[in-house]
Amino acid sequence: MSSNQRLQAPLLSALLACGALTAVNSAHAHQVWLENAGGQARLHFGEFNENLRETSPGRLDQFKGVPALEQQQRAGAAAQRVEGQLAKDAFVYATTGTPDTLFAAASYPLIDRSKRNLPAMLWQPSARWVASLAKPVAPTAPLDLVPTGKPGELKVVYKGAPLPKAKVQLAAPSGWTREAEAGEDGTVTFVTPWKGQYVAEVKHSDKTPGEVQREKYGEASYVTTLTFVLADGMASPALPEPPKAH
Repeated sequence: MSSNQRLQAPLLSALLACGALTAVNSAHAHQVWLENAGGQARLHFGEFNENLRETSPGRLDQFKGVPALEQQQRAGAAAQRVEGQLAKDAFVYATTGTPDTLFAAASYPLIDRSKRNLPAMLWQPSARWVASLAKPVAPTAPLDLVPTGKPGELKVVYKGAPLPKAKVQLAAPSGWTREAEAGEDGTVTFVTPWKGQYVAEVKHSDKTPGEVQREKYGEASYVTTLTFVLADGMASPALPEPPKAH
C-alpha cells in the first residue's frame, strides 16, 4: 500500500461511518402519518410539514413488510385488522364505513450503532388518524397521542400513563409548525385556526434495554403522529413544494 493509500484509508472509513450515521439520523428524523379519504387510507413516510414523501423504489422499502392497519368504527368497538399494499409513495389500505380512528405501527430494522460502540436501537414509528377531535380516544400504543374531546386538546401517553414535559409539534395544513410541552397530566392545547389536515407529532426515548423478535437492543426511540382534518376555519395556504430529489 502506498503512503497516499495509507493516508486515504482512515479518511475513507471516517466518511463511510459518517454516511451511515447520516442515513440513521435521517430515518430517525422522519415520521409516518396516516391520511384517509374516499375509502382509502395512506400511510406515508417522510416529513409532512415539508411535503416530503419517501417513495418505492427507495427508502419506503426499508420497512420490514407492509404494516397492518387497525380500524375502529366507534369508541369501544373491537378494532378490525386491514391488510395493505406498498404503492409508489405510501402503504395503502381499503377502509370500510366511516371509521372513528385508524392506527398503524411500522416495523423498522434495528439500527446498528456498533461503529459508535453503542448497542442497537429500536426505532418505532407509528401513526393514528381520527375522524374528530370532539371524541376522546383511548390510547393503545406504547407511545400514543390522542384527543381528549376538548377543543384543541391532545394527550401524550406512554405505556398507559400520562407523559409530562413531552414536546408535541403540530404541523398546520400549510406546513407551519408550533410546539407545546405537555403538562403533568400529559395534555397540550393548540389553536387550530385553519381548515384542512393537521399532523401532530411526539417523540420519546427509553434507555431500558429490551428484545424484539429475538433481537436485543439497548435503547428504544418512539415517534408517533396524530392526523386530523378540520372542516371549519380560515382557508390555509398550500403545503410547500416537495423537496427536489438529489
